[in-house]
Amino acid sequence: MTDELKVVTVTYSPGPHLDRFLASLAHATELPVTVIMADNGSTDGAPEDAVARYPNVTLLHTGGNLGYG
Repeated sequence: MTDELKVVTVTYSPGPHLDRFLASLAHATELPVTVIMADNGSTDGAPEDAVARYPNVTLLHTGGNLGYG
């Protein structure tokens, strides 16, 4: 077992909600958090900004809006 929380999320032009979400993770657990973010073609730059602000976030571009399922 690892002492790390891994979070996977899907984004599509999330705006400021993404930053609030990522910031809240530090308050949700005492464990180190790693975030894998699958981006569905955002045009607002929020996913790229998040990667620049949070070193624990890895961004994967899906190539288009593939949905959440």
